[in-house]
Amino acid sequence: MVEVVSRATSHRLFAGGARRRRKTGGLVTVLAVTAVLAGATGIVGASVTPSPPQLVTITIPAPPGEIPSKWLDYSGPPRANVLLPAGYDPHQRYPLLVLLNALENNYASYAENGIVAEAEAADLDAIVVMPEGESGWYTDWWNGGERGSPGWESYELNQVIPTVLAKYPILPQRQYHAIAGFSMGGLGAVYLGGRLPGFFGSVASLSGFDDLNYFPFVAQPGMALTSLAPFKGDFDFTAVDGPPGGFYLDGHDPALLAANLHQTRVFESTGTGIPSRAGIAATKQDNPGTTASIVSGSLLESTIIYPMNRLYHQALSAAGVDVTYEVHPGGHDLPDFYGEFQAMLAWGLFKPVVDSSTSWTNKTVATSGQLWDVGYQFAQPPTRVVQFTQSGTTLSVTAAGAAVTLTTSAGCTIHTATPATVQLPARGCP
Repeated sequence: MVEVVSRATSHRLFAGGARRRRKTGGLVTVLAVTAVLAGATGIVGASVTPSPPQLVTITIPAPPGEIPSKWLDYSGPPRANVLLPAGYDPHQRYPLLVLLNALENNYASYAENGIVAEAEAADLDAIVVMPEGESGWYTDWWNGGERGSPGWESYELNQVIPTVLAKYPILPQRQYHAIAGFSMGGLGAVYLGGRLPGFFGSVASLSGFDDLNYFPFVAQPGMALTSLAPFKGDFDFTAVDGPPGGFYLDGHDPALLAANLHQTRVFESTGTGIPSRAGIAATKQDNPGTTASIVSGSLLESTIIYPMNRLYHQALSAAGVDVTYEVHPGGHDLPDFYGEFQAMLAWGLFKPVVDSSTSWTNKTVATSGQLWDVGYQFAQPPTRVVQFTQSGTTLSVTAAGAAVTLTTSAGCTIHTATPATVQLPARGCP
């Protein structure tokens, strides 16, 4: 695993989501940080200057075939940026924020665009992980039913999270685990937060793409195109989430999966598309690219993101989710993302939540996963959206088109056909 440390100081502005060419040669830069402790010097009462925040680049390899190299715009395995807080002590445990990148960005974009500097200034005293998401929509791609190449949701849940927990000292309580993102990253946050509800206590979608059925006949071709699929030799416009109206699309639509976040704190924000003061100020920089970005971002926010978020908010409210919904002037552009990021920080990412639950509902099309204290593994990928419901020690599973193996936190395994209702052992294994 290659690890590189650099200072997060870049404040570059991206223009309308257009892909920037990222320089990779700078990845060999290393910042050496020396902390002089009073005890080590023998000087009684000497002040201690904590080390500054550090931005660390690590690699998190994917299993063979899960993230083919053609989907990355650099050589080698997928990377992640990790922001370590000021005065980082590997012997102290910290909260965790997983920050997912937007469309046509990658793991380095938050540093390049100055969002990391915003996090530094907020003094989160948390470890912020920015994993590779490229333009993969945080989905195990449908690909005609083959599912799994690229396998972005499996990568984030099964590779990124375990690697981070093994490498960094993270507080174990659910309260201290948050996931957030802008645009496509907002979709990823609310979707993956619902895939791992017993781990993430808070999720935040900032101008998120949160209702895939808002215009499925447009969304699917658009998702394929913006994922660069045609440029990678994949011309199937339903490659990401399957055909419109299909179960696989429904099983990845946050608006239809709102109940998955029933015991999770949710922050949802969106612009209206009316230019904000920050956006107008950016157009006065006499930069035609910036002006075009603000104009196109306002159009995108008003016609797609804002309507989507109104519908998603309705779905969250109907499901009884603890949601904070903020609507503001602004578009789909970096100046307004800064404001949304600051509003999210003011909302608070690590406030109290329930740490465990035996009363929940979760819908999924995933072949395997972890739902609170119950793990599941289908013998074959589900052929429809499957609903798990637990009430006390009773767990029901709707028809999946396949048998399922359930594993409890005590290590007990239950094999059953579906649909089924089973009794989970209260203690031990029968």
